[in-house]
Amino acid sequence: MSFAGPQRLIPPPCDISALPPIDVVIISHNHYDHLDLPIIKKLAQPHTHFFVPLGNKAWFDDIGIKNVIECDWWDEYEFKKANGKTAIVGCTPCQHFSGRTLSDRNKTLWSSWIVKANDTSFFFGGDTGYRSVSSDDEDLSKLPVCPAFKDIGEKYGPFNLAAIPIGAYAPRWFMSPIHCSPEDAVCVHQDVKSKHSVGIHWGTYPMTMEPYYEPPERLKAALKAHSLPETEFHIMHVGEWIEV
Repeated sequence: MSFAGPQRLIPPPCDISALPPIDVVIISHNHYDHLDLPIIKKLAQPHTHFFVPLGNKAWFDDIGIKNVIECDWWDEYEFKKANGKTAIVGCTPCQHFSGRTLSDRNKTLWSSWIVKANDTSFFFGGDTGYRSVSSDDEDLSKLPVCPAFKDIGEKYGPFNLAAIPIGAYAPRWFMSPIHCSPEDAVCVHQDVKSKHSVGIHWGTYPMTMEPYYEPPERLKAALKAHSLPETEFHIMHVGEWIEV
């Protein structure tokens, strides 16, 4: 919140005005760190379409943004540009919750998203957990996991690129149902059949108790434990780019 923080640990790489024209914005849920009023107003242009989970369109209506498509899990929408190019935008499940006040918890939906165009496919994990962990030394292999990601992989995979959260996970007994650890993120990467993934949701705000640079180090260890190369799941600094 602007008057109370938490404050960003690192500034954005550029001003929103420096971005190219944006056709589609996908929104995962309505928590303040994922749906920020000033940023949405800056992103909204006459040609920009917002895809949101169920119940979130009213928020956009209230601020005068009308190009909003509201979706339930597993809904698909064919987005067509003026030049005739098309893309499929699909709303997919994840394991989280919603709410912007003390009285609206879970009144709106949360989601992950897929975007497919021609032979290219992208998965956005949104904000999600993967399993519930009661202690740091618990045997993860014996715990049940969210089945949605394997379902997504079967229906839409493999993906050329996935953005998967790896941070804001400590303490695990409290955060694990709603936020992935790096170990969880590697499992999501495998479940959705991603060829290349990027770790998101870490190092921007001091939200939880893990040290700032712990998520990338734990991700490297988790990849090694799964016999996966580090070049398959990328850690990027703000403003860095990769080619896949």
